[in-house]
This record gives sequence, structure tokens and C-alpha cells, in this order.
Amino acid sequence: MNNNINIHDNTVHIWRLCLSDFTQDSHKLAKLLSPDELDRAKRFHFPIHQERFTITRGLLRKTLSLYTGIAPEALLFHYGEHGKPFLDSDLKFNVSHSHDMAVFAFTVHKEIGIDIEKTEASFKESVAKRFFSPAEYHELMQLPDTERVIAFYKIWSGKEALIKTLGKGLYTPLDSFTVSSQKDSQSVLCNAEHYLVNHINIDAHYQAAFATIEPVIQMIEWRWIHNKDYEYCLIK
Repeated sequence: MNNNINIHDNTVHIWRLCLSDFTQDSHKLAKLLSPDELDRAKRFHFPIHQERFTITRGLLRKTLSLYTGIAPEALLFHYGEHGKPFLDSDLKFNVSHSHDMAVFAFTVHKEIGIDIEKTEASFKESVAKRFFSPAEYHELMQLPDTERVIAFYKIWSGKEALIKTLGKGLYTPLDSFTVSSQKDSQSVLCNAEHYLVNHINIDAHYQAAFATIEPVIQMIEWRWIHNKDYEYCLIK
């Protein structure tokens, strides 16, 4: 596959993949991982979680290779104070996975965060009351019961994406900024800066969002698919 994907200023690329589609390739993808990534995979108690981590990291490396021209296994990750991986490059990226779905986000120059959450059948109101801002909690509880679950996960994914953009873990309290479930794209004030939080449609059973401080003019969505010959294809 040619390394010919370019990304321009004020542009975000979003990638998605269904992890179970690549189960048969997990051993091949494991060969792309660094020793510390392999050690991290082994620390997961259940084999399915080891497999999901391996597939996500292997395909992340293959995707980064498409932008950088560096072989997937030769990419050297650095890690921020709270574990966020990055390259010594203008290319910025972030990754998230939940159950059977994974997403990657790419941009240049400015940091980016992405989060995906499997939508469960219910949520704990106590969690929303503890971690949401007063405005978020009020908005959530004003909604009809049938809309609250989706709204909860929409707010949660937006908040997690913004926290991951900051790269500071929970150093910034989750209740110190407000994300609305009623806006697909919004400006969110956090730490005296305005961030773009953009909810994205990944799958009917998931909620996902990305956040960045850079104005976004264009968003391009991609997905990894696996065909009958077990070759990787890109859908733009």
C-alpha cells in the first residue's frame, strides 16, 4: 500500500474499525508492536482484551505509516506524563476503543483527543451527578427518560475527548466544563481556552466524539475493512 495520505491544516481525519473483523490477523499485527506494547497487552487478564489491544495498536501503527512513510514496526512512540502517545512529528493523533469498535483521530500541529463509548441499556444517575457539570446534569435530567441514556453517553464521550486533548488525565476536573448533548458540534470553554467538541456517527450502538483547539474546516472519515483475501483496504 502506498504511503500517500496527506493531511492539511484545519483538517481532521477520523478512522474507524471493527476489531472482530481482524481477529485472524492478531498474531500478524502483534509483530508490529514494540516490546513495551506487547508487555502491556499481556497485562490484560482476559484474552479478548489482549487481542483487542493488539489489533488496535497494530492497525494504529499501519495507519500512522500511511501518513509518515515510516514502516509500522519502526515507529517510535513517546508518552506524555499521563500516558498519551505521540510522535516526534507535526502529525497529532489519538486513539480510543470500546468493546468491538476502535477509532483514531489525526490532525496536524494542534493536539486532538477522541473517545468512543459503547451505549449500554442504562446509566447510573449518581455517576452523572458526581462527574457532570451542574448544567450538564440539569440538561440530562430535563430530557424524557427515553432520551437520557443516549444523552449521557454523548456527554461522556465529549468530555473524555476533551480531557484526552489536554493530555493531563483528570488533572482538569470533569465537572469544570460543559458539553451539551443537544449539539453535534460546539465550542467548549475549558481552562480559559475554547475547544471544538464534535460528535461523530460511528455506529448505532456507540457514541463517539473528538476535540481539538484548532478550528476545523474539513473532516474526512475513513475505515479499515478486511476483505475475503485478508488484505486491508481503505474506504474514504
